[in-house]
Amino acid sequence: MEKSLLLLMLFTTTPFTIFLLGSFNYYWDYIGSVFESNTSGEVFDFIVVGSGSSGAVVAYRLAQHYKVLLLEAGGRPTFLNNIPGLALDLLGYPQFDWRYKTVRQTASGFSLENNQFTANRGKVLGGSSIINYMLYLRGHPLDYDNWANITGDSSWKYENVLPFFKKSILEYRGKSKNNKEHYGNSPYGFLTIEEMSWKPLLDRFFRAGEELGYKSDIDANGPQTAGFGSFEVTQNRGQRGSTYTTILRDLQHNPNIRILTYAQATKISIDQSKKANGVYYYHHGIKKFSAVSKEIILSCGSYDSPKLLMLSGVGPKNELELLGIKPKVNLPVGKNLQDHFGSFIFPITINSTISFSIERDFGIHAFYEYFSKGLGLMTVPSAVDGQAFMSTSDVKESGKDWPNIQIMFMPISPSKALKDVLVKALYLKPKVMSDIMDPYDGSDGIMLIPLIVRPKGVGEVTLKDKNPFSDPLIDPKFLHHSDDLKALVEAMKFVMKIVETKAFQEIGAKFTTIPLSECKTYKFRSNSYFECYARHMLGTVWHPVGTCAMGKKSDRKSVVDSQLRVIGVGGLRVIDASIMPVIVNANTNAPTIMIGEKGANMILEHWSKQHLICNYKEILLNSDKTKCYYVLRKSKKLVMKILE
Repeated sequence: MEKSLLLLMLFTTTPFTIFLLGSFNYYWDYIGSVFESNTSGEVFDFIVVGSGSSGAVVAYRLAQHYKVLLLEAGGRPTFLNNIPGLALDLLGYPQFDWRYKTVRQTASGFSLENNQFTANRGKVLGGSSIINYMLYLRGHPLDYDNWANITGDSSWKYENVLPFFKKSILEYRGKSKNNKEHYGNSPYGFLTIEEMSWKPLLDRFFRAGEELGYKSDIDANGPQTAGFGSFEVTQNRGQRGSTYTTILRDLQHNPNIRILTYAQATKISIDQSKKANGVYYYHHGIKKFSAVSKEIILSCGSYDSPKLLMLSGVGPKNELELLGIKPKVNLPVGKNLQDHFGSFIFPITINSTISFSIERDFGIHAFYEYFSKGLGLMTVPSAVDGQAFMSTSDVKESGKDWPNIQIMFMPISPSKALKDVLVKALYLKPKVMSDIMDPYDGSDGIMLIPLIVRPKGVGEVTLKDKNPFSDPLIDPKFLHHSDDLKALVEAMKFVMKIVETKAFQEIGAKFTTIPLSECKTYKFRSNSYFECYARHMLGTVWHPVGTCAMGKKSDRKSVVDSQLRVIGVGGLRVIDASIMPVIVNANTNAPTIMIGEKGANMILEHWSKQHLICNYKEILLNSDKTKCYYVLRKSKKLVMKILE
């Protein structure tokens, strides 16, 4: 009775609490903006658009030396966002989520409302680091070596980006403290990395991996190999370590930076010489413009960075003209969208009460353990307990240990409360979920989610119209590529092997015997059945990348060069996950922070080398090598005339 009342209070009062806190944040900011000095017309050294995992880092590093304006379309997070256990339940609130949806999918998502996937992104200080699962994973070394090959720039090799991963770590409390090559405490860091404190079935999961011939207790970052392992998270004593709590909360007191919330950028001003010179934005409904003397950095994420570029005339020429936008630079902006996706394998019942049941375990004791000690199941989003990396047969044949499958392990019981959370967060059809979960309500269980982490299919982001307040059109094209479906079916059958190991049979693990109603025409657990199941029970883990892809200037797929400069536009860079030419094979938050560190370093290095005044002959003869910024007016006119 006590726990039922607590659940009722939490899930019925959470929306009201968020509404109150969000309203307070908005109107407090609005009142403050009335009395603050007007930034419209003010000239900044740098303008950073977006305060997420990359943008916060870039703004932080630049503000140590320069005058910076940071624009964030959302407001401040609430104290509820700091509680990891509420991560899934807090998705979809407009106070800190853009609440995007994909366009209707034709090859997957058949059990979702209107075949549309949620495309949640953080609209808040800290961006998606406020709403993610906090899992600290870097990816595989070959991911970065591949970037170096694509760009022709060895600075993107794993050995060269590793220092930027390490730079962000203020304190490493994980299990691999002795691995000094990959970890350490940096005096310039801000992140705290620690192990999860709640892992009830992790040892059994490791045993299952060993039975199947895999290494157990692998270090997924030092460096990654195939095998079964635990998670480390960006938390501090069990509280979320977002870029808001670790950077922005204190950065706002730096006099070098102005942080504007509820300030949505609508267009980048690009002059006739194709130099970005300022940003148009709406701040509490008032249109404003701020000029920049050096550079503008877009860190809006893989949906909104391409959207802002296209609204500014940088994008596919034909598409922009159809929308009535004057093209300024023809680039494949919005193409190459990649994401991680997979199928939910559940219910898998067990005969042990060690798994997490929302109704049974979400009580006063859990709250006491969390708020008094920073421990327990409230420190864990969606009861994630362990992970495995494996390669499908075609990858193994290549001879490379470069996993294309990540498996998430969650000891969570099927229940009405879980069903309600999944329906709300993922837009799953209630009837489909009821058919799957209701027969097992009250049972203990586990969930396994095999993910395609090196997908071959790509999607795109386009504009709906030229209204800057319209949502972008997001088409991930999940399962359009036959190789992705083939790999996912193989991974799903591997999950069945995990369930059938002695380690899990000891606790009576059993996959449901009730076939998905939409797939009844196929033999249960056959390849055809799993293909059907995958197309219906597919989900994204919200890792979109690639829509402003980095590459060589000569490559038609490139939007930015290896210095993250927008090709064909001066004074404009993109520094966020959208620059990844190929998605990394693990969670993307840590790589996105690394991109912010490396991008900020590029900018600081560039401007530290500038001469005060350049001779025009030097510019003409050595334009590709000259590190000039200030040019004598007379010389500049002569240079421009000759270049024309």
